[in-house]
Amino acid sequence: MVRSTLHRSSRDARIMFPPSYNAVRLHVMTILQKVRRTVRDYHMIGRGDSVLVALSGGPDSVALLRLLLRLRTEQRLSLAAVYVNHRIRPRAARKEEEFCQKLCERYRIDLTIVAGDVPALAKSSRTGLEETAREFRYGVFEQLAERDGHDRIALGHQIDDRVETVLFRLLRGTGRSGLAGIPAARGKIIRPLYDLTRAEILTYLRRIKQSYCEDLSNRDLEFSRNYIRNRLLPEIRRRVNPRADSALLGLSEIVASEEQFLEPLVTKAVRKVVHVSPGGKLALDLPRFCGYDTWVRKRLLRRCLKALSARSLTAGRETIRRLDRLCEEDRKAMSVPGGLHAVKTDDRLVLYRKAARGFRESLPPGKSVPLEYPRVRFRSRVSDGGTELVRAARQSRSVTVDWDKVRPPLVLRSIRPGDRFRPLGLRGSKKVSNYLTDRKVPRVLRDEVPLLCDRDGIIWLVGFEIADRVKIDKTTRKVLTVECHVRKNNAAAAV
Repeated sequence: MVRSTLHRSSRDARIMFPPSYNAVRLHVMTILQKVRRTVRDYHMIGRGDSVLVALSGGPDSVALLRLLLRLRTEQRLSLAAVYVNHRIRPRAARKEEEFCQKLCERYRIDLTIVAGDVPALAKSSRTGLEETAREFRYGVFEQLAERDGHDRIALGHQIDDRVETVLFRLLRGTGRSGLAGIPAARGKIIRPLYDLTRAEILTYLRRIKQSYCEDLSNRDLEFSRNYIRNRLLPEIRRRVNPRADSALLGLSEIVASEEQFLEPLVTKAVRKVVHVSPGGKLALDLPRFCGYDTWVRKRLLRRCLKALSARSLTAGRETIRRLDRLCEEDRKAMSVPGGLHAVKTDDRLVLYRKAARGFRESLPPGKSVPLEYPRVRFRSRVSDGGTELVRAARQSRSVTVDWDKVRPPLVLRSIRPGDRFRPLGLRGSKKVSNYLTDRKVPRVLRDEVPLLCDRDGIIWLVGFEIADRVKIDKTTRKVLTVECHVRKNNAAAAV
């Protein structure tokens, strides 16, 4: 996070006072009542919530802040604000920062200013500037909410934004879920202006004599959304349908209600088909997956890819089509946009994000040690063993070995090329890779198999087998017990 410096000059932003809209006769209380109703109907805010307001200085976000200030006393809310500088319009951003600072100081609201080089991010990730800016903003909102304990993140989207979004997605070839448009609330994100138009918002600001910043880049038709807002929609209203906004919004609301009915069906299929590995990979049971209708399969795949995406991006229609075909073809793998990979085994399709996954952690006896990858926790203890019998450890998450045959220190590490051990009951050693091949463990999942080692090598191939050299016998006096428990995985919650 970077605290920005302020300057006076600016060419592409200016402070505006709303013009008079004689055609719109709305009172301040009418606007406030509509927002109250929206907040209530969509269960956006609870009494005593801490709300982070996304403040850009534009009319929508300024109206959002002023309206939430009206609700602050009623709901006993705690308000904070954040301004995000994308470094796309440096001079305009300085003016907006100064405006937001003065507005927040006036109403005693804590303001956080965050800057990020979005053009550089877009170039490195090979994504569009608008898309990158959006993902950067949302990432900032989520990080601040997590860091400062905010219950809700309030955004200023309104009816005009919803209409433009539906048309934008429709023209880009979206599926049904895209036509559902912008949701009123999802997770911590809320949109209290959801049922207001841009004209109503400007009228409200005029009536309370509240200034705001006008972003002159919103007139730049090089940006897709600006073209839709300023050129395409006005033409559609003039030439095709004066009530085009209502038609698009109606379509969106119909699809959204149908999506609410269909999504539980997909959730049920996910529970039957998808297994989340300790490392966060998603393994789909292919026989079950292929037994579903195409529309269920594609929705299921889209949800999996979104769960794995670093920025929760929705996969395109062509990507989903190719992935669905992979499940029934002879091909074994394909790359997926966003740095994801798909690998097909005998009876599974494994979806994952490829990264360097080596790990090494000490495991002192009597301690509990969590691993970040795979997300598992180990516990160990030394105790009296007496004449306990030899215990096979195949497919076990808990093993007991002869402590006196172990040469500390104990280490948990990932598999390396050439690793060998002597499995329990075998006379000679065997490569770990060959052992896992015999057990039909796909290569794509082997980086998630930890090894428990001492100074002499492998003690336990976790989840499969102990080494013969540390087995319990009649001479055993003390035993080492090690347990492995899978920790909660973020991918499992997201899918």
